[in-house]
Amino acid sequence: MNKASRSTSTGQFIAEIDGLRFVAILSVFLFHMSGYVTNKTGQISNNDFLALFLSKGHIGVELFFIISGFVIALPYAKGHLFGEKIPKLKQFILRRFSRLEPPYFINLFILFLLIPLITNQKYFDLIPHLFASLFYLHNIVYLALSKINCVAWSLEIEFQFYILAPLFTYVFKIKHLYIRRIIILSVIIIFSIIQPLTVASLPITLLSYAQFFFTGFLLLDVYLNEWKQNPKQNNIWDILSVIAWASVFVVLYMAKSVEQFIVIPMFIAYCAAFKGTLSNRFFCNPIIYTIGGMCYTIYLYHYQLISAFGRLIIKSGIINNQPIYSALIISTIILVPIILFICTLLFVLIEKPCMKRGWYKCFTEIDSVKIRPEA
Repeated sequence: MNKASRSTSTGQFIAEIDGLRFVAILSVFLFHMSGYVTNKTGQISNNDFLALFLSKGHIGVELFFIISGFVIALPYAKGHLFGEKIPKLKQFILRRFSRLEPPYFINLFILFLLIPLITNQKYFDLIPHLFASLFYLHNIVYLALSKINCVAWSLEIEFQFYILAPLFTYVFKIKHLYIRRIIILSVIIIFSIIQPLTVASLPITLLSYAQFFFTGFLLLDVYLNEWKQNPKQNNIWDILSVIAWASVFVVLYMAKSVEQFIVIPMFIAYCAAFKGTLSNRFFCNPIIYTIGGMCYTIYLYHYQLISAFGRLIIKSGIINNQPIYSALIISTIILVPIILFICTLLFVLIEKPCMKRGWYKCFTEIDSVKIRPEA
């Protein structure tokens, strides 16, 4: 647990946020695993409740976007509202680059080297896609998911948000609480209303998902002002938690015109993670928030690991003649511990060292020692 625990550069750790990351990454993982199993076994999932339920797990990406809005805006909101130190643009960019890019680049290069070895694709054909993915341009250039790592589409949207976040967070310079809330709510409503248009024309850009990032802004505003960073729990919020999470999936089963307002139950569910007695206990459980803290590594590698180990499950024949719900349960029991173990190792070896602020300085210090003349 100590080895796998996430490091924070600011020293501020909000367990609920990593607990919510757990729900988001679990949703995405089960979504891809369900899709793989139903596809490879050739079974129809429309009549199976478990398969239908897991097929909505793509919503985990939007759950991540809300968390990103909260986390990225946190130091800026504190600075604008309470006079604390505001990150300089250079520091913000350097921190994002040193924290997120090394694990991402390593992942892309590993997959780039492996893909031609196990598929019919050629290195020469993949090189343009590699560079487009490295610079977070694959969505824009090809209007399609990355051929190196298909889940990188959401990371490109996150990158677009990071670029604009210092500008967006100027909303917290507005001291009047109600005016600030009205502006944030207006942005959420506007982007929710126009989502069908943006999805049709610009489906994998920030314009199609901005309302989720600003929902994170709204949650942060409540966290800092109403809750004073120390929310008090009560059982009423546990009831609201169950209703809100259930509503998220109910909305997903309804018409698309309703789905665009899914931010409403999501916001309530996130509030309940902080305010509910039992729900807060769940999200603040060390196992839950530790796994949630490794979500970036799990997200980068889970899709390929599902494919790799899923093939072995299919070849073994243990799920081929099973009902779809049984095949999904068996696959989950087998795949979760294997993939969690591998991703924990990758997290400890690759991602966690990059969480330490200024980790890259050790290399410059070594170089300076090498070129320093002897006394």
